[in-house]
Amino acid sequence: MDEDTPPAPADFRGAAMLEAEALLHARLPGRGVALRLSGLYGPGRLRLAEGLRTGRMAAPDGPGHWANRIHVEDAARACAHLLDLADPLPCYIGTDDHPMPTADLYEALARMAGGPTPARASRPPDGKRLSNARLRASGWTPAWPDMLDGYAACLGAADAPRSLHVPCARS
Repeated sequence: MDEDTPPAPADFRGAAMLEAEALLHARLPGRGVALRLSGLYGPGRLRLAEGLRTGRMAAPDGPGHWANRIHVEDAARACAHLLDLADPLPCYIGTDDHPMPTADLYEALARMAGGPTPARASRPPDGKRLSNARLRASGWTPAWPDMLDGYAACLGAADAPRSLHVPCARS
């Protein structure tokens, strides 16, 4: 999915975000820039890893479940980058370079956080495979292009249970 894919919000939050974009473009015709961020993670935003560590989260089972994430620092850098563009397009997707099946993310995070392998739960497909190609083409580069590397940095060493409050800034 990219910026040219017609939006189809599945819930109130998505509809509200789309309405906010429409208001932005109505108030700033030709100047407003929307940045559609995927799931944010980073310092203070590790609730998913905590839920997996404690065994409270089940992984969605079956095809059509995609995880897209962006580190909070990369999201902030994307905002700053877009503010500096001379002639930005009206919409960008802010996500890392590697969308992955949600169950794979949950299993990897559970291992990193020292939790049990998550149970599987049958759910209707609820994800989209997002592309950051337009944002990258504008000159932005994520410091954390792969969510697994970013989460690993936030959670500490990959082979031992870790604190969920480790700073994860890139050196």
